[in-house]
Amino acid sequence: MTTHTRLDTTPATSDWRTSAACQGIDIETLYSDKPSDQHTVQRICGSCPVRVTCLRDALGYETSTYQVFGVAGGLLDWQRKALIVHAQLGERPNVQQARVLASPVFAGFMREWLDWPADRVAGELRTFGVLAWPVTVRLALWWCGGRGSVLAPLPEGDRRVQWMQVRDECRPVVEMLRGHGLSNRDIVAYLGVAFHNFERAVRSWRSADASVQDTQTQQQGLGVAA
Repeated sequence: MTTHTRLDTTPATSDWRTSAACQGIDIETLYSDKPSDQHTVQRICGSCPVRVTCLRDALGYETSTYQVFGVAGGLLDWQRKALIVHAQLGERPNVQQARVLASPVFAGFMREWLDWPADRVAGELRTFGVLAWPVTVRLALWWCGGRGSVLAPLPEGDRRVQWMQVRDECRPVVEMLRGHGLSNRDIVAYLGVAFHNFERAVRSWRSADASVQDTQTQQQGLGVAA
């Protein structure tokens, strides 16, 4: 089982919209934030012959005309934002390879991994001789209807909720992303988590830091080495 890994450099054409499968779809549906409308558009995108070109244009890597709202290239707004963050980290998906991974040829495999994080799926693919960057796999998972979260599924018996998992597993990557000057909204998109869960995890980190600081201050006041 193989698929190509060459970086895709084919430029987008200017008239691809005339071949788009969403021709005739109401504009309000295309830009709707209702899950039902978004799922409808994503199903249409799934069979669109110009999905790859649409996504390139929506991301605006070269033109800085990033599409903020609606579904484009088969992705929701937060998923496209996550790819922009990846690009800022020097990671761009090979969209042609992602299309192959999301095709019926690989569907039987990808369906088993829809809840897995992309780096883990990339590792599984390597066992089949398929070399793909995690960001490429993440795009393929989204096109297959997967979560594409950075977080791995919780093991059986683990009763943590999402904010607790973010608290326990994501601080190093959050600090790395902040080091790149990224906003909380950007970080939430990259992680693939709910914003309120991210905020709660951040509050937990701050509380823990304050507790450590208080302990150190008390020790210093008592003349105890920290």
